[in-house]
Amino acid sequence: MSGPESDTEFRERLLREVPEGARDHVIGASGKQLDALGRKFDVYRTGVPLEGFDGFEDGGAEDDDA
Repeated sequence: MSGPESDTEFRERLLREVPEGARDHVIGASGKQLDALGRKFDVYRTGVPLEGFDGFEDGGAEDDDA
């Protein structure tokens, strides 16, 4: 099994899916912020939401500037 997609790879894939107005946010995001933007547009590093995934409960991603 390969490791998770890097921020760079995920950002490139996400940029193909987001509207023009969100591109600057995606370009400037990394880590959890990038994941939060992906979820907003139904794009996930794994390709699909993981079974049982109900969002991050770690108190960071939802309130970030996503």
